[in-house]
Amino acid sequence: MITRVHGGKTPPGITLDFSTPINPLGALEAIHKLVEEAVRLRIYTKYPDYEYQELRQTIASFYGIDKDRVIPLNGAAEGISLAIACLKPDALVVFEPTFGDYRQEAQALGIPIISISYIERVDEYELNIYGAEEISKAVRNLKALVLLSNPNNPTGCYSELRLLKHLAEIFENSAVLIDEAFIELCNECESALSLVKDYENVAVLRSLTKTFSVPGLRIGFLYLDNKKVYEVLEACRQPWNINSLTSFVFSRALTEYASELRKFVEDSRRVIAEERSFLTKSFRELGIEVYRSRAPFILVRHKRFTSRQVNEALTRFGIVVRDASTFTYLTPYHARVSVRLREDNQRLIEAYRVLGIE
Repeated sequence: MITRVHGGKTPPGITLDFSTPINPLGALEAIHKLVEEAVRLRIYTKYPDYEYQELRQTIASFYGIDKDRVIPLNGAAEGISLAIACLKPDALVVFEPTFGDYRQEAQALGIPIISISYIERVDEYELNIYGAEEISKAVRNLKALVLLSNPNNPTGCYSELRLLKHLAEIFENSAVLIDEAFIELCNECESALSLVKDYENVAVLRSLTKTFSVPGLRIGFLYLDNKKVYEVLEACRQPWNINSLTSFVFSRALTEYASELRKFVEDSRRVIAEERSFLTKSFRELGIEVYRSRAPFILVRHKRFTSRQVNEALTRFGIVVRDASTFTYLTPYHARVSVRLREDNQRLIEAYRVLGIE
């Protein structure tokens, strides 16, 4: 039996949760106001429009894409489940370590997983193109689904657009699903949304939950240009997969507060880059290995303590990090640390220092 393990399931007594990778700036006041308005109007007493026409249009307008190729999702994770269950691939090709419940779903459906490991360098991970080329030959005659996250969760590495184009080309007979849950919080990162028009086998997943720091409002979308695949996924999507409140809030927010939201994303990237640099420098000064990251989290590797032992010690300070040992190819000494604001980050580093963790 494979157990689901995610960040965000905060243990009792924890006041500082570094296990959840999300925008540290928190939700905008505009989002709070729209939630309050939705409650005041009792939007929750009505069914949402199961076609989500208004929501599709606002997402398309905000991101500059075609609304007829947008599939609204209950968070980006739903897109992975839809693709596996509805496309029914002969094999799932996964670049690992990475996020997702793909193993449980593939196992339940009897779909074999072909794993391609990221290449670990001195202080960073990178996409394994050579491995991908070899595997692409092996699955040439199969109906495969290729899955990767970019920036990668949990390593934080970012693969440039030219590499993703290469992947789309070498896996031309397979569906390539690129999970971009953190791309908007990634400084100087290009989105694969622009590849969809040129590569019919590419689909891109996005998460508004992560970007706008609303984990309780599950929302994301899938974008692809392959009409046949689109129709299969749309038909397979549960009709009311996004609740009325969430649909109302983001249909309004992405139009009425579009400029404010875009500025918020820009500010978020800047703050995350600054705080990520602070955490990286601080951990290295403590003698802890840190991998380069472009995401709102960093991957660290402890020397003497397992991440389970680290968390047991950190509970004295009401702090938790994400034990990353559950990710394929990582060890009991790896942990993923989310980027928070300076005061919280300083408290984490001080706790490490006092506890003598290395």
